Amino acid sequence: MQKSLAERFDSLEEDFQDVLSTKSMQYNSLLNANKMYVDAAKYKIWVGRVKKLLEDSYGQDSEFYKDFMKAQKGFYASNHEILTTQLKPAFDAAKADLDYALPLNTSPILKETDRLDLIINVLERFPSFCRQLKKRYNDRDSIEVTDEYDVQDLVHALLTLHFDDIRPEEASPSYAGSSSRQDFLLKKEKIVIEVKKTRKSLGAGKIGEELIIDMARYRAHPDCDTLVCFVYDPDGWVNNPKGVVADLEGGDSEGKTRVVIAQF
Repeated sequence: MQKSLAERFDSLEEDFQDVLSTKSMQYNSLLNANKMYVDAAKYKIWVGRVKKLLEDSYGQDSEFYKDFMKAQKGFYASNHEILTTQLKPAFDAAKADLDYALPLNTSPILKETDRLDLIINVLERFPSFCRQLKKRYNDRDSIEVTDEYDVQDLVHALLTLHFDDIRPEEASPSYAGSSSRQDFLLKKEKIVIEVKKTRKSLGAGKIGEELIIDMARYRAHPDCDTLVCFVYDPDGWVNNPKGVVADLEGGDSEGKTRVVIAQF
């Protein structure tokens, strides 16, 4: 878990004391005098981490960041002198003002392809997620995934970790005289996720037929740019999952369909 900005300041305060504890008197040949120094490697690490923290807290255009950058300079000064008389005061000033700082938006903006890859990764790891649910503390009753509704509920819960606007069972336009309801629509991302779970009566052939209909139907959906077809097949009813995926994705000439068959 990432530390908060305040926790990072406190951590670097402790690191400063660690750097300071390495001080020792060394001879400076240029000045022909003994000067106090600290360990050079630890000094550089501390300076680098503070720069990153100031950038995350205030931005590179802030006066705190600029002042710290200027404070690194010192003609004929030892690193101990720069650390204690220039860098530390600049660090302390930035730390003291943290409560009044406007929060920066440091969260990375996910591209469309990144969001889709995130969904695919979650779905591909779904079997591992289900296995972990069975490992309960003190032999408590396990959480069983017995049918398609269980899969839908768990997928929905996982999606809430990454997306805000998730609309279950969004109505889709009719196709070939029938109508259906998609399982999940990510409204902002314009991604529809169709969830299925295999069983004895719903093997590779039947699954393929249903997904072909879904693929044709989604093209008429005004809020769907990408269809993700997720098939949870824990019992291995699909004998050739790679072949099924290749056939289904290859059948979409626009390349807007992704198929995930998760077995083990």
